[in-house]
Amino acid sequence: MGAATVNRVANEVPRLIQRLVYSSAFCCVDLPSMAAYLMEPEAKDSMILELGGAGVGDPEVIGATRSNFRTADPRVLAKLKEALCAGATDHEFFALLNTMQPDESMHIPLADARGHKETWGRIPRTYIRHTRDRMIPLPLQDRFIHEADRLTPHNRFDVRSVATSHMPDPRGWASIVDILDELAVQVQD
Repeated sequence: MGAATVNRVANEVPRLIQRLVYSSAFCCVDLPSMAAYLMEPEAKDSMILELGGAGVGDPEVIGATRSNFRTADPRVLAKLKEALCAGATDHEFFALLNTMQPDESMHIPLADARGHKETWGRIPRTYIRHTRDRMIPLPLQDRFIHEADRLTPHNRFDVRSVATSHMPDPRGWASIVDILDELAVQVQD
């Protein structure tokens, strides 16, 4: 959900941003929200909507969607592992779960997070595709790139690909850090 916020910030203060980097993230352009993109054909293989088994509590009372990442339900844990980091060891998976926040905003997935051509659209941007992502499938990632490039053909995405899941494995993190290091050097030059 961070990219939805990034788009909104870039619309408001583009002069303060030197480069946007999306790492397997929602980049709303044609449709207004994350929720709208999840209803599109490119999202048909997304596991996001299958993770309700981890949900607890009433979002209207809590003011957020809450997930119990410490559940002992093996079916829920298997679905979470498949969606977030298929191929990880159980140790890596449980370590990842320990870093996750249980509460997420109910409003961000529904909010208008489109990048605007005259603000967001003039900032250089990179999209790091996670080729084994089960949360934001590759066809949906490619749609974000295509829509953004069509909106700003003179400021196209710098596209990179990393063979990793939504939550990168150690090799995926190393590749992503190398990309970020390279981009940081470019910004400094």
